[in-house]
Amino acid sequence: MSFTMGSGSVSVFDDRRKVLLLVHLISAITLAFFSLIHYFDPDCFALFAAEAMLAVVMVVSCWFIRNGADLIIIENSLMLCAVTLFTALIFFNSIANTGIYWVAGYPFVANFVHPARQAKYWVIAFAVELVAVGGLISSGVLTLPYSAIQIFCLVSVILFFGILAYIYRSQLELRQQQLAEANSHLEQQQYRMQVILDHSPIGIWMVDRNLNFQFVNRTCSVWGEISESQLQQIEAGSLPVPKALAEKWMASDQQCLDSEEAYHAQEEIEVDGVVRTFDITKVKVVDSQGDFLGIVGFANDITDKVIAEMEHESLERQVQHSQRLEALGIMAGGVAHDFNNLLTAIQGGVELAKMETGLSDSMQESLACINSAAYAATDLCRQMLAYSGKGLMKYEPINVRGLIEEMHPLFEVSIGKHISFELDFDHSKGLIEGDRSQVSQVLLNLVTNAAEAIGSDKQGRILLSLHHQDIGEGRVDPVSGVEMKPGCYVVIAVKDNGCGMEPAVIEHMFDPFFTTKFTGRGLGLSAILGILRSHHAGMEVQSIPGKGSDISVWFPCYCKDGLFPETDKQPALVATEKAKVLVVDDEGSVAAVAKRMLEKLGQQVVVASNGMEAIELFSKEADIDWVLLDVTMPEMDGVACLKALRTLDPDVYVTMSSGYDAESALNNSAGCQPDDFLSKPYTFASLRTVVEHAAARKKNGAASA
Repeated sequence: MSFTMGSGSVSVFDDRRKVLLLVHLISAITLAFFSLIHYFDPDCFALFAAEAMLAVVMVVSCWFIRNGADLIIIENSLMLCAVTLFTALIFFNSIANTGIYWVAGYPFVANFVHPARQAKYWVIAFAVELVAVGGLISSGVLTLPYSAIQIFCLVSVILFFGILAYIYRSQLELRQQQLAEANSHLEQQQYRMQVILDHSPIGIWMVDRNLNFQFVNRTCSVWGEISESQLQQIEAGSLPVPKALAEKWMASDQQCLDSEEAYHAQEEIEVDGVVRTFDITKVKVVDSQGDFLGIVGFANDITDKVIAEMEHESLERQVQHSQRLEALGIMAGGVAHDFNNLLTAIQGGVELAKMETGLSDSMQESLACINSAAYAATDLCRQMLAYSGKGLMKYEPINVRGLIEEMHPLFEVSIGKHISFELDFDHSKGLIEGDRSQVSQVLLNLVTNAAEAIGSDKQGRILLSLHHQDIGEGRVDPVSGVEMKPGCYVVIAVKDNGCGMEPAVIEHMFDPFFTTKFTGRGLGLSAILGILRSHHAGMEVQSIPGKGSDISVWFPCYCKDGLFPETDKQPALVATEKAKVLVVDDEGSVAAVAKRMLEKLGQQVVVASNGMEAIELFSKEADIDWVLLDVTMPEMDGVACLKALRTLDPDVYVTMSSGYDAESALNNSAGCQPDDFLSKPYTFASLRTVVEHAAARKKNGAASA
């Protein structure tokens, strides 16, 4: 049994059973000592016998206490022994008759053994006993060494000390109750705080003034894979982390100590083999006197937040890039449309001029130069329309493998002999549906760009591969902005070992007229975007500076039902016959050229500058055979005019003309389709074909009638 009261040891006074055991041992020793003294005094033999008997009872009680006897029984037994002892001191002779004075300590014994509420009854019972003894002495019934007056005075002393002991014991019990309640409340708060700290997603720790760990919550322990007790045993300079990180932590601790403000920083720390980003906060802790106690630290894992912000920024850049490309596409389409109107007048005027007789050779040469330049401008407009997704397309099933094999000689010539050109096909043909010339342009553009990336001063390698891949879930292609639906795709990839591209170059590589080459010009890769959008295709670009690039395009596999219906067969061409034509175009130069061309073809021409004027003329002149109608016009556009003409005459033959392709120009026609479509800029030959179609229609209608 330990009686030590120093820190780190359990005191005997913390255990009620041990306290009673100690009291009984001391009482047994004390009673044995006094019984020995009284044994040698012949006048105190009776007192000796009582003390010896009580000493034996104390020893027996010790045995019961050690064997787990009920403490209430032990306490009451102790009080009975006390009553017996103090009664014996009164009734039997003691040394010099001083035993009566010991009785004054009885109230303190009662309040020591029992709570105040029970101790007062023991004091009152003993006082009643003494009053009875005093009454028997005063009546002469009982003779004792003490007078009745002494006994009654003793009763007063016992009651007085009993009250004092009761007050002290009550105050002590009240303090103990308050302390117990405070400890219970503190334990509840400590438990709640411990639960909060352990289940907090934020790592929390505290170090003392020597920067040794005093506390870490469960989150910190999990991150560091070390328990709180293990950390408390580690000295400040021996943390189980990389030396650079430990030095950084110590420096931040010192910075927190030197400042009155909290320390804030972001740190990258490896957790479970993964580098994660933490938001670190450290606060200096002082007591009420301002003395430094330690540092409390907080670590918030913001890795997911940082990744989300990076993804958001990347998505925002993609959206801005798509919006920029969309705006450029709209601008390119509008410019190409307007240029096509101008080119219609230029090419038509040149063809009409070349039909004139008596032209000199120099004039013919000048007209040929103008015509050549006009055709070059027409090709540029086609690229601009392809970029905007409004180019003229003729959709048909395409065997991509066969197309690549057909273009193989062209590839070889385009890239040069210093570059090795290789093909890698899977087992299938690679069927897609699209415009053959546009798909060819995509292939040639990718191959020539790969060759230019390699350069002309070193040996290189280009690999053109063809394979199939399925997409399980739909997604929006980040390059073309096309919604790629789930299904099978033909993937055409062009890989080179050229100079590669930086991320900034990749971001702008599809912008019109953007190039990294000194002699670069034109639309280049930007025209491919329009082709991809028209074919519902996507693109993926991978490039490493100094290593090369890998660009792949994803075309939807050909579906038997087809996305684009076959056009109706054109009627057989016949010789032109005289007819009356209504030409509707808001561009005066285009209308004038069309009028002259049609007149050369033997047609009678009436011109209207807008849709409203065309409806008015068509209503007044009933002998109009057919109409050449522009699509884009102010006030009333071509589609609205077409619907109005069909209302006036459902059988009227109408050919619509536009700088856009038919699908883009007539996307809002709501089922009201023209009989023919003529793309600008049109030539004399293409206009003659339209005249022949209109004549054939008129002839077939007359035969049916």
